[in-house]
Amino acid sequence: MSNSDIVSEVFATLRLQSQLYFEADLRGDFSVQIPRERRRIRFHLVRRGRCCLKVPGGDTVELNEGDLAIVPNGVEQILSKTPDTPPVLLSQLLEGGACVDGVLRHGEGGGAAALLCGFCRFDEEIDHPVIAGLPPLVVVRPSDLGAEPWAATAIRLMSLESGLGGQGMTGILSRLLEIIFLQTVRRMTQAACAGENGFIAALADAQLSRALHAMHGRPEVAWTISELARLAGMSRGRFAQKFARSVGVPPIDYLTTWRLMKARALLAGSNLDMAEIAQRCGYKSVPSFTRRFKTAFGIGPGGFRRSA
Repeated sequence: MSNSDIVSEVFATLRLQSQLYFEADLRGDFSVQIPRERRRIRFHLVRRGRCCLKVPGGDTVELNEGDLAIVPNGVEQILSKTPDTPPVLLSQLLEGGACVDGVLRHGEGGGAAALLCGFCRFDEEIDHPVIAGLPPLVVVRPSDLGAEPWAATAIRLMSLESGLGGQGMTGILSRLLEIIFLQTVRRMTQAACAGENGFIAALADAQLSRALHAMHGRPEVAWTISELARLAGMSRGRFAQKFARSVGVPPIDYLTTWRLMKARALLAGSNLDMAEIAQRCGYKSVPSFTRRFKTAFGIGPGGFRRSA
């Protein structure tokens, strides 16, 4: 399994799904404050014009035509023509009827920016390090994708498809959002440098990635820190320290998280009986699996399956 396959597997298990919010036609000296919304990964593609984007604790970033902004973790953000324009709450615009037929219109005067806005949602009960470790803002610019024509093509296809407005547009755009997001995470994995911390850096580390491959490939195995350290070619103490520092959690805690992720995905998306799911996820019995699942999520696996 390659590192990019682990990324794909993580997001498939998190049940990543994309949807559109709306197209935005923003004019004049506009400024819109978008509220915090759970942990969704939000997107803004600038189809025409330019705008500014600011997230808490970060500098204002200018976005130009063709640029795609990815804002993980559902943080509050402000889209504006200039950074010093007082913002209007998005909720006020929506309550005032500014969004008609999937197009949010705000501001008066000359055209300033046309955006396509959407989001990715996932199983928010799981705090996987790949989500927690994403930066507060990622900007993908076509000018930076010279060596990756497939990524630039996907972004351009999004813009072209949204302009056609034909049948199936929403489904096509949603799938493209997921593709672009996974391409972005893969790019970050490939660009990770030695000495960096985070799940993406761990995937790029020759030693830690071997342990991650083992846990992902065979979560049913009763892995110990010693066995994982041997696979990584490190001493037990050095491996445990490096893994925890890079990934953000100790190895066995990560293994538990991955097993529970697999369990939730199997409960929601398969007809396997409880004993088979417990075995596939590394639990020797249904009672032990049920106790661990309920401790983690406050609901038993049977109740979760019915609700999912």
